[in-house]
Amino acid sequence: MNMKRKNEKMNPKIGIKKLLILTMAMVVCFASCEKKEVDDPTATTPNEEVSTEDQDTTFITKYFLGDQVKVRLEEDGTYSLAGSDTRLFEEQLSDSPDSFDENPVPDAGQTNLGLGGGVRKWTNGVVYYVISGLSASVRSELQKSFDEWTSKTNVTFKERTNQSNYVTISSSGSNSNSGVATLGMNGSRGFIRLGTRATAVVIIHEIGHTLGYIHEQNRSDRDNFIRINFENIQNGAQDQFFKSNSATLLTGQFDINSTMMYGSFTFSKNGRPTITDLNGNLLPQRQARISTLDVEGTNSLYSSSDGNPDTGGETDPCDGVDEWSRFRRYAVGERVTYRGSLYERDFTRWNFITRCN
Repeated sequence: MNMKRKNEKMNPKIGIKKLLILTMAMVVCFASCEKKEVDDPTATTPNEEVSTEDQDTTFITKYFLGDQVKVRLEEDGTYSLAGSDTRLFEEQLSDSPDSFDENPVPDAGQTNLGLGGGVRKWTNGVVYYVISGLSASVRSELQKSFDEWTSKTNVTFKERTNQSNYVTISSSGSNSNSGVATLGMNGSRGFIRLGTRATAVVIIHEIGHTLGYIHEQNRSDRDNFIRINFENIQNGAQDQFFKSNSATLLTGQFDINSTMMYGSFTFSKNGRPTITDLNGNLLPQRQARISTLDVEGTNSLYSSSDGNPDTGGETDPCDGVDEWSRFRRYAVGERVTYRGSLYERDFTRWNFITRCN
């Protein structure tokens, strides 16, 4: 023992080498145990996976648009849809599937109602907003996101003055590239909350929720186009991949490039993909843009003719518009006549447009 200590004292390089090895081991251990920040819900690489490990996973069963879903009550009183970044208000949920009508009868009395539950699109395609507490960098990314939607669709964004329907865009305080958003137009209660490192990739996606769109992988026809690898999904996150039979489809066909599409590694528990195409290939990397089908779908739902038609009294606005039929399922943006009035289909109701001449 004494001879060993003597040799180490005579050769300091041995002691330094041991110290370096110990230090490297500690760094590796710390790196492997450190939990990664949660962020981008459209992540497509293992390094951007979203985690639910520290979240309260107390879910309750409700019905959304007639489909059974799991929701979690958040501190602000909204409900996260299956724990995702989509936030719903209590009146948008029900305790029974019977309360949802896929083809309600148009009723002029609806014009005097308030929110009335369900999901509603923005009147005339204008999203009014208030900004609160965003950093200069996030504001810059927000403007890029606005520009992406307005340059390609009929949707516009305007700062609120005295409008009763508007969305508040604020910081969530989370040091991450993240966001949550309420679904559709919700009076003065709608919001988008962004992490302090939020980029346009995430913000464009959250604006999609504000416009009324759910995630693309929740489409009822998704299994014809993608494979959900449930064995790779984190515990408590499986319900994020539910299928909706009643939700309005943003795109005419399934679109892996949609801004509303999750990435291949979103909610992965093991670094393996949670979503692939049918051949097992990874999905394309998310970009800060909306896809061609996103544009087509949005311009169909938010048409350039939104609002009351100005005919100057010379033309009947109901000319060429078919009478409502109980045997059809209508797409958002379609118009019908009913008992002498013109109506336009919203996500979950009919909006009165004008009386026929």
